[in-house]
Amino acid sequence: MSAGGAYREILAIREARRLIAASAVSQLGDWLFNAALLGTVYASTGSARWVGAATICRLLPYVVLGPLGGLVADRYDRRTVLLAGDVARCLLMVALAAVVQADGPVELILALTALASSAGTAERPAAMALLPRLVGEARLGPANALLHTVQDLGVVVGPAIGAVLLAVAPNAVAFLVNAVTFVVSATLISTLRRRAVRTGAREEESARFHFLQGLRTAGATPFVVPLLIVVAMAELTYGAQTVQLVVYAAQRLDLGAAGYGYLLAAGGVGGVLSALVTPRLATSTRVAAVVVLTGALYCATQLAYAERGELAFALAVTLIGGAAFVACEVVAETTLARLAPAESLGRLMGVIEAVAVAAMVVGALVAPALLAWTSLRGSLRILGLASVLATLLCVAGLRGLDTLSRQRAEALASRVAVVERLTIVAGSPQLVVEQLASAAQICPLPVGVDVVAQGAPAHAFYAVIDGRVVVHRDGTEVASLGPGDHFGERGLLDSAPRNATVTTAEPSTLLRLEGDVLLEALQTVPTMWSALDRSNVPARSSAAGHTALVDDPAWRGVVSQSKA
Repeated sequence: MSAGGAYREILAIREARRLIAASAVSQLGDWLFNAALLGTVYASTGSARWVGAATICRLLPYVVLGPLGGLVADRYDRRTVLLAGDVARCLLMVALAAVVQADGPVELILALTALASSAGTAERPAAMALLPRLVGEARLGPANALLHTVQDLGVVVGPAIGAVLLAVAPNAVAFLVNAVTFVVSATLISTLRRRAVRTGAREEESARFHFLQGLRTAGATPFVVPLLIVVAMAELTYGAQTVQLVVYAAQRLDLGAAGYGYLLAAGGVGGVLSALVTPRLATSTRVAAVVVLTGALYCATQLAYAERGELAFALAVTLIGGAAFVACEVVAETTLARLAPAESLGRLMGVIEAVAVAAMVVGALVAPALLAWTSLRGSLRILGLASVLATLLCVAGLRGLDTLSRQRAEALASRVAVVERLTIVAGSPQLVVEQLASAAQICPLPVGVDVVAQGAPAHAFYAVIDGRVVVHRDGTEVASLGPGDHFGERGLLDSAPRNATVTTAEPSTLLRLEGDVLLEALQTVPTMWSALDRSNVPARSSAAGHTALVDDPAWRGVVSQSKA
């Protein structure tokens, strides 16, 4: 499918369209705010050091609080997290506007800036973790590409709007305009449905436990560390070039301060143009090569700048680099989202965000030190060679990623084939089928396993792929189910305990679907209600101990204790 067709599919999904639009508006405001903040601080102090302090106050919260933001995105409804962040930042922008209008102290401006960044640390993890549930795993690559495209438009347009506002209106107006963008974003987010939170852990477990679990997920999930290194090298290069290209534009291009703006715009255009190829790259069977080569290509722009100083050449290099940078991030993030457990995805994205911003800050700090120690050309060569080599060395760590990606794609296709055969999805849109398949598990079980137990809490819906299960109520066999049959919906629909025990009568393979995912699909496709079997006897809570149980691990502990 062409990039345009893939994007049209994404934009046809109402909630995905609104989430991406909210992100676009928010990014536009963020870059507008960045330009307004730095311009205001410099006009107030006349000091480059204060401008640097403003940048640190804007970025440092993402490094320190990024993993905590990911934790929040996983523990709470992601729609609520996004709304709360928009409201908090809107109020802080209004406060900033008031301080600027009153010529308040620059220290207060920086403090409010740090608070605004802190309030936004959960936004990206929440959005990235919510997106797969809106579009399904098969469309995740194009959806990520579209999300990055609208964000890159914000990079190009936002600073320009901020500069115009600073030129024609009081400085406070730019901050008020940013506050309005958060209102628009919150309005769009408020139209999304609330979704049940599946943390994979009990409520009594502490925030510290969840935080550490997120770090462990990043370390234990295959291929996350080398992918993270590639992204970090790209971000380090980006941070370094925020310093180097200012000097490059002035010394090598003889364009003065405006030259950096030209290069920044060229990079943004490259990011937008990458949208033509990133959907196909994100679904490639050679994702390891794509991530490494695009990351290395972007880092290698340092070496290109070191050798030549013509404007046309510099603009071409920057455009290509911007395209490579976005392609690297899109493919890496899409791969990470597919590898990570769904219940820990927000925490993982929080860790990734923190590492990426930290690498950017390191690049911005190391570049001027190298400039002072050597020269512009020397700093470009040193950082360029180091980042390219570090990126290429990740090839060894990513060996096997392509095989795993193919296996996951084949497994998803097999689950889609199973879901398509279920009578309850007859006539449902393909998107719903894929969303159900993405959230489903294939469970091969031996004979004698109690899949659900009478009186236990209802957590999942099941379909028999092969084999046979028998249904017992109060010790009496009432039904035998085979391939194509399903069970478990009654307790979910009525929010009641299981009204029967279902046990494998022979080695069987079942499809297991989390209850909240099924209920969400029923809201999207009401016709599925009529296809569900609602003829079961009303639930009774007369459970005793049974054999191995797969419906709910927490209930397994209760059963084991009662048997003991």
